[in-house]
Amino acid sequence: MRCRKFSIGLTCLILTVLVTGAWAAPKYKVLHTFTGGSDGGSPYAQLIFDKAGNLYGMTYLGGEAGCFAGLGCGTVFELTPGSGGWTENVLYAFTGGADGGNPIYGGLTFDAAGNLYGTTNFGGIFGGACDPYGCGTIFKVAPGSQGWTESVLYSFTGTSGQQPTSAVAFKNEGHLYATTPDGGKHTLGTIVELVNGSGMWAEKTLQSFTGGGDGASPFAGLVADAASNFYGTTTYGGSGGYNGGTVFELTAAGKVIPIYSFKCGANKCNRKDAGNPWSGLVFDQHGNLYGATNSGGTHPKCGAVYKLAPSKGGKWKESVIYSLKGGPGDGATPFSLLVFDKAGNLYGTASTGGINNEGVVFKLAHGVGGWWKETVLHKFTGGSDGGRPQAGLSIDAAGNLYGIATEGGEGDCPAGCGVVFEITP
Repeated sequence: MRCRKFSIGLTCLILTVLVTGAWAAPKYKVLHTFTGGSDGGSPYAQLIFDKAGNLYGMTYLGGEAGCFAGLGCGTVFELTPGSGGWTENVLYAFTGGADGGNPIYGGLTFDAAGNLYGTTNFGGIFGGACDPYGCGTIFKVAPGSQGWTESVLYSFTGTSGQQPTSAVAFKNEGHLYATTPDGGKHTLGTIVELVNGSGMWAEKTLQSFTGGGDGASPFAGLVADAASNFYGTTTYGGSGGYNGGTVFELTAAGKVIPIYSFKCGANKCNRKDAGNPWSGLVFDQHGNLYGATNSGGTHPKCGAVYKLAPSKGGKWKESVIYSLKGGPGDGATPFSLLVFDKAGNLYGTASTGGINNEGVVFKLAHGVGGWWKETVLHKFTGGSDGGRPQAGLSIDAAGNLYGIATEGGEGDCPAGCGVVFEITP
């Protein structure tokens, strides 16, 4: 079975920073360069850590040699640190058939037993709306004495959604959730819940987005609060006619409530607002939500970082805390989830801008009076350091940052097969 190539048209990574005063330049290091062969290629998904400090991720291409005209249908991989560097181990290579194929933005999620969960963009059920590539899957990869084994928990049907791009979110061990940007009653995406009963997973479609005030096309996954309510984003739709997307709450009872509609979108744009989020949300310690948008801000084609603060009466107040500028000095068009460090600084990636328009890694530091100051930590070159980062960053206990660049490096992928990198602030 051949899998369809998914491309946003992006490319690579390296760091040029001036050191002034007592501030020391961050150190950038490539941990692994993908070849596009059996080790995988073109990673889009965010990395995660296990308790031992190993990294886990997915690639969109590579793996099974005969899949997608020899480019492969993607892998699940582990990177293990050692005295001689990091070693990659492919845990599973997708075939593009019933097992799924081409995992993309979502990333992996651990359960308490150490099993990994994720979604594939293609494969699974074929026929009807799912031809010719399949509608995608929710899968589990479990460790065992003979290695890791993959099992499909659910194959999307088109009616329940198709082409999932989100990570899996857990309410508890028996309830998991995912979003799809396509399919459903209105073909504008869905939220699905899987409930485990005696080892069998039953699916329920909680929401089929209409493209109105509830939004359309949720590409990102969900984040939970302490009360088991989930929050997510849609890339398009929303109220006011902007088509800039929404932020919504999925209550513990399974009801979707839009809490904000962006005012910069495909139809019209208010430059004081953000618009068209491809990435999900992250909470700070005070219960505020933060995210990045692909467009909007002072420079609407470059994107923005925003904050949503809860207020009286269940309302949320939105503010743009940084507008990306693009060009050689800044990033643009972020797709990534943001991450906090222990000091409350935010980190993310932008897929374009910087050197050769190959993207950057940036930091936002919270200053006096609510102002946020941006520092570019790395500008990708598209060469051996990689390029066009589209995933968020992961941070270890020491504050070191880990991420992937989708392009650059080496290999037979369309623009280089990408790298895994570390930045020591």
